[in-house]
Amino acid sequence: MYPTSGAAIRGDLNTYIEEASMAEDGLIGTFVMPPMPMDKKSGTYPKLTIAGGALLDAVATERSGNGSYGEISRKWGSDNYECIDRGLAERVDDADAADVERFFNAEAVSARLVKRSVLLAHERRVAAAIFNTGNFAATNSAVAYTAANKATNSFVDDTLAAIERCADNGVNANTIVLSSTLMTRLKGATLVKEWIRGTVSGNIDRSINAANLAASFADEGISRVLVGRARYNTGKKGAAYTAAGVWGTDYVWVGYVNPGASDVKLGGAGFTFYWNAEGGLFVTETYRSEDRRGNMVRVRQNTTEKVTDPTAGTLIATQFA
Repeated sequence: MYPTSGAAIRGDLNTYIEEASMAEDGLIGTFVMPPMPMDKKSGTYPKLTIAGGALLDAVATERSGNGSYGEISRKWGSDNYECIDRGLAERVDDADAADVERFFNAEAVSARLVKRSVLLAHERRVAAAIFNTGNFAATNSAVAYTAANKATNSFVDDTLAAIERCADNGVNANTIVLSSTLMTRLKGATLVKEWIRGTVSGNIDRSINAANLAASFADEGISRVLVGRARYNTGKKGAAYTAAGVWGTDYVWVGYVNPGASDVKLGGAGFTFYWNAEGGLFVTETYRSEDRRGNMVRVRQNTTEKVTDPTAGTLIATQFA
């Protein structure tokens, strides 16, 4: 017997697709904007800015024998968030499920593929928030990242300058974010190859990849380079598949990511806030659609991709062509 109403949260399917999601190569959204559970669906929190909060004011006054010290005053601001309910459902027809049962579990496969779509949607929202000049200040690269400029590509100097811009805001950058297409361009850049082979110990022919790129900037505080490889379909339903990169080539992001933060006050450029009353970052459910003789598989999330500190990151505008 199937229940005729209501939806059952399927922990067994969720566990299965959480493991399968490791195969979704190239998804970096939850690393760039780490998940943070929120007790309320929406809310407002206090915020101190560098200027209004006098956070980097280097002031101290001398006190005379009968005087007092100078005083500093700070102006508190505020920010807010609102988690939004999003999701996707797919019907698993009884006849289809019975037909393929000897090969695979139709519900489990449906759950994995539905979650892939939800993950890609989340990835796109993170990319839109990070590669956004409305959230982070952008500075043009010294040399355009074109194929013709591979001998003079300025990525190394641009990145060092970006790390310094973060330091200007009292932030120690630890992460670089770029697309796989841009990484491919950097693999052929003469100065990038010389930089890595001159700063990372080992073989002189050390590969140009994320790990070695991060190691080459380790002395500057960089611990991770995240390369977005995800693609999504821009074609209309029923039309031929048209691939597009989730992470574009217009920008490289350099900044501070805080994956261990339990509260926004602990710092970090941004987070994926999710309402924990809903069951987690991703929730998988099934419910019966009796009139259509099938089980519905649904994956949902109640989130907002929130840039909490726009001064904790900066963009390099690559002038890619």
